[in-house]
Amino acid sequence: MLNNRSYIRDKYEQTIDLLGVPATIESVSDDTSVQCVVGFKTSNDEELIAAYGVGVKVVTVKQCDVPIVKKMDRVLVQADRYTINEVFPVYLNDLLVGWRCVIRGK
Repeated sequence: MLNNRSYIRDKYEQTIDLLGVPATIESVSDDTSVQCVVGFKTSNDEELIAAYGVGVKVVTVKQCDVPIVKKMDRVLVQADRYTINEVFPVYLNDLLVGWRCVIRGK
């Protein structure tokens, strides 16, 4: 079982590395920043659009890159800076593997 969790965590991280985009996560609370690769997409999920507006974006951050992500932290992707509106932990059973961050749309 433990080997499967490690394997699945590795695949989760590899997927973000392969399909993600370079970004910088800026912490507002301690004024630090981390350069990493994140999953980044504009969502067409109706529930997310209803809650956060058209153009809502979802950013997936690996926990091994950024141990803690908080609401109001910032994400820089290319020349665009976004403020994180909500943060949801991503678990593999009881193992924290990442953060799913929601950025409000228009």
